[in-house]
Amino acid sequence: MAAKAKKGARKTKSVKKNKVLSVVKSQTAVSGVSRVFKSRKRTRTLASILALAVLVGLIYFGRSYIVAAFVNGRPILRLSLVKELERKQGKTTLDSLVQKELITQEAQKKNITITNEDVQKEIDKITKAVEAQGVTLDAALSYQGQTRTDLEENIRIQKTLEILLADKLSVSEGDVKKYFEDNKAVYGTNPDYEQLKDSISDQLKQEKLSGEFQAWMDSLKKDSKIIYFVSY
Repeated sequence: MAAKAKKGARKTKSVKKNKVLSVVKSQTAVSGVSRVFKSRKRTRTLASILALAVLVGLIYFGRSYIVAAFVNGRPILRLSLVKELERKQGKTTLDSLVQKELITQEAQKKNITITNEDVQKEIDKITKAVEAQGVTLDAALSYQGQTRTDLEENIRIQKTLEILLADKLSVSEGDVKKYFEDNKAVYGTNPDYEQLKDSISDQLKQEKLSGEFQAWMDSLKKDSKIIYFVSY
């Protein structure tokens, strides 16, 4: 009987011990899950804060892409500005871009390249002419609402056109002399033909270019596939 009692007591203790271990394991598992949950929650919180910081940074540094101006605290959106500019100048600007692209494509077809040296030579000539009138090149460009980059691009287009339309822009020595004789009064007292002939030749070429360009461009557009997705 005593042996059975001892055996029963040991069994009871073993059961209690197993229950305690089970509870401890359960609590440990719950604690682990809780830590994982808290860790994930903390990660999500940090990610949200980081995303918000990035968004605020983009808005701050890219605000000029969204807002054009503030008037007494009220914004004028960049989109409103673009719409207004398109309404007033959209057709002209788009046509200019189309023309530039057509000129560029024609130049590529005929392997025409305008070098930086070619551009710089023209800039030097323009600078000399402008400074002779007591004005700097930058001041003259600013007055016209242009930059040096704009000037360089215009020179490249101009020089490209001169090559593309070279057969229509020939100016003879006789043409230059005739213009000089007809316009001597414009050049002041005792003008020097040798000093003026190059500038007169350039001027006559520009006049011919202006006259020939539109007909050439109209023909080029007619032979090209141009698809417009906006209309003004």
